[in-house]
Amino acid sequence: MKKILLTVVALAGLFTAQAQIKEGSITYSVSVDGIPPEQAAMMKGMELNMSFKDKKSRVEFSSTMMTSTTVSDDNGSLTLMDGMGMKSFTKLSKADLDKESKKNPEPKITYTEEKKTIAGYEAKKAIVEVKDQKGETQKLNVWYTEKLPNNGGGRMGQFKGLKGAPLEFETSQGGMKMRMTATKVSLTPIADSQFTLSTDGYTEMKMEDLQKMRGGSGK
Repeated sequence: MKKILLTVVALAGLFTAQAQIKEGSITYSVSVDGIPPEQAAMMKGMELNMSFKDKKSRVEFSSTMMTSTTVSDDNGSLTLMDGMGMKSFTKLSKADLDKESKKNPEPKITYTEEKKTIAGYEAKKAIVEVKDQKGETQKLNVWYTEKLPNNGGGRMGQFKGLKGAPLEFETSQGGMKMRMTATKVSLTPIADSQFTLSTDGYTEMKMEDLQKMRGGSGK
């Protein structure tokens, strides 16, 4: 269960700073299929909220078992996680983010003419192919809107080059399917205080340790 939640948190991070319009927020529902019914019941009600202002972003993930908040700007990012017996923070500098980004090659994007409406916006489907750290190709189904611009792909580069902001993101891993779908888009101004976090009461966790916990590699 912990590994599943940490994986969802990691995928949530893909949305950091994606929709760089001037100011606003996007709320996403999060669902996980292909897991035992008892685990699925415990993971209902998961939600992701992304707020952005100029070059700053704040991503909040919440579930009944864990919450996480990430703030990012040109200087780096800070993530707080609280749940399942741990209260930790991970801080990454601009150099750290650049290093992580370089690990990921340019994605291959195939655009389709499939359309549907998500959160009041017309969205088109794109198939994004990326390679993980093992060199294996992962296919991501992404529904995006050109009404909201994409700033270049976020820190990990999975959506680099995408023609618009992702409103729905779907991926499969080992029979488990995860989907994030926008339920609300707001252009209400965001207070500057929302992009400042305190680490008081939290223990630092290095990125390498976090990656090991969710089955990845810190190399």
